[in-house]
Amino acid sequence: MTKNNVILLVGRDDWQKDEALNLALISRLRNNDVEIIWEDPAAEVIYFFRRIEKKFEFLPVVIKKYSLRLVKILYGLFHPSYFFYLYQRKNKTDVMSRCKSLKNLIGNRGIAERTIVLSRSSGGRVSSLIADELNLKHIVCLGYPFKHPDQGDEPDRYSHLAKLKTPMFIIQGTHDEYGGLEIENKYALSDSIKLVFFNTDHSFNINEAMAHEIVEKIESMVGLTKKHSN
Repeated sequence: MTKNNVILLVGRDDWQKDEALNLALISRLRNNDVEIIWEDPAAEVIYFFRRIEKKFEFLPVVIKKYSLRLVKILYGLFHPSYFFYLYQRKNKTDVMSRCKSLKNLIGNRGIAERTIVLSRSSGGRVSSLIADELNLKHIVCLGYPFKHPDQGDEPDRYSHLAKLKTPMFIIQGTHDEYGGLEIENKYALSDSIKLVFFNTDHSFNINEAMAHEIVEKIESMVGLTKKHSN
């Protein structure tokens, strides 16, 4: 049965830094009538194993670290194209290459008008650059990278947001080093963009209560429907 909405997870350049955050959010968002897919083809399998690992908290960190590599290798053996994907992600890190890859993923699945992108950092930048062209349903971004903390002003990061037509919900940390409370008055954002702040930084290391509150905000903003129990 086809779901009404698709949640596509588009992470930052190193999406695995957000494993704990993804686990906290996705476990709650699965209670909605949505299909969840990932930018990284192996991420769904990795997520499955991480859920199992959470039941065995006594496992050493080193085992969890190397189990991730093992899962990726095993996935690649069954899906050889995954190794090519990893090569591209490592060697083609520029924004336009990633935009092209994401457009191909969404276009090949024919899901654009049903897709709610749940993005992190650079994933939000990439998604917002292609959203109007693809007619995406909605973008949610946790920690949009308005500026790099070690570089000067880069209009390419944010100038397109002033004309964005696709609905976008930005959840920003009050002391995010890539743009905190000051972004509200510093950057021109289109009327289609809604902005809310949480007491965190760019890492989004949040507790259970805040994860629950963030998911409630997302559900309300994008109009997700809870599954009906039988």
